[in-house]
Order: sequence, then structure tokens, then C-alpha cells
Amino acid sequence: MASLSDQTFIVTGAAGAIAGSIVDALAAAGARMVLVDHDSPRLAERARAHGALALTADLKSTAGAAEMVAQVNAKLGPIDGLVHTVGGFAWGPLHEADVEVYDRMFDLNVRTLFNAVRAVLPEMRTRGRGFIAGISSQPGWSGASPNTALYGAAKAAVATLLRSLDGELTGSAIRVAILYPMGAVDTPANRRDMPDVSPDTLIDPAELGAAIRFAAERSPRGRVTEIPVYPPR
Repeated sequence: MASLSDQTFIVTGAAGAIAGSIVDALAAAGARMVLVDHDSPRLAERARAHGALALTADLKSTAGAAEMVAQVNAKLGPIDGLVHTVGGFAWGPLHEADVEVYDRMFDLNVRTLFNAVRAVLPEMRTRGRGFIAGISSQPGWSGASPNTALYGAAKAAVATLLRSLDGELTGSAIRVAILYPMGAVDTPANRRDMPDVSPDTLIDPAELGAAIRFAAERSPRGRVTEIPVYPPR
């Protein structure tokens, strides 16, 4: 098992509900945290709670991702891990979707991941070690997403990008993990949008944080790459 003590981990989308549980889990394991998101009271509050570095960055741009890495390097040194949680969701049948929805789904879910990974990877390759994780979804696992086709296609692209990266990193100690929430997660937004659904039937976000920590603590000789996490039966 690899220790996370004093390792520097970036969590993107760090003001989000799922990211909060991931930050809690990694911080509890001893990681030095960098929280990246748009500027918000929640980001600042979460950073204070964990003694973390809070950064704002536009990860839809390559320059924004590069600046994120430059700031982390200048303030904390080398980056040991990246957990990318930036994403977006959209309902609607495919024939009713417009180009704006297409752009938004792929920009939020895929472009931001590409830019963040591209920014942290050269340093990790030089050092020969590191950890990179992203969040896909049940449609990314199953390959079908009726009435949320653009969301599902983007999340499938997330999984394919990270699986491909894992193959490219053969021979290194850089580990890649893909987290698949296999159902709705118990977040404030989902409770608001699904008032008739009992929270007890939703995935506990703390379990997602625990899953990421488990993957991050594996050694190169026992990698965990694909992590589906299911709601209650």
C-alpha cells in the first residue's frame, strides 16, 4: 500500500458535493490538498477546513490548466496526484439536443479532463510515478444513455481517454483510476431535483471518496483502475 502522507493532490471541481467527500478522504489519508474550482465561498471554506491551497482556474483552456500546475509547483512543489471531478449533466432526447448542449457536455466532461491531465502528466512522467483519476458514470460503463445521450457519450469518452492513458503509461509507476457512480448520488442538487426519491436509495458520496482513496493508496503491483460504485439494492 502506498502512503499518501505529505503527497500533493489536486482535486478539480473542488467546490462540488462529490469532490467534498473525495477531499475529506484524501486529507484524512495525510495528503496535502490543492482545491481547484471557480472562485466561490464553498471553495474557500473547504480549503480552510483542510489547510489546503485554494486556486481558481478555467480548465476549459490549456493556458488555465498550465497556470494551475505552475502555481502548485511554485507553492508546494511536485504534484503527486490529480483527481478530476469537473463535469456536467443534461437531460433530453438526442433529436431535441442543440449544438450548445453538445459543446457544454464535451467541454465540461472531456475538454477539462484533457487539459488537466495534459498539464500534470509531463512532470509525473519525468518522476516516473503519480496518480490520476477521473469520474465517469453508469452510462460510461454500460455504453448506453437514452434521454441523456450527450451526457452519456461524454462520460464514455472520459472512460476511454483514461483507459487509453493507462495503456500509454505501461512501464511507469503512474496509476490511473476511473470512478463510475452506478446511479444517482446523494447530493443537495439531487435531493432538490428528486424530491420523491428517498436519500437512502442513493449512493453515499462518502463511499466515492473512500473508493478514490483506496485506489490512490494501491501500489503499482496492485493497481485498481475501474471502480464501479453501486447504490443500495
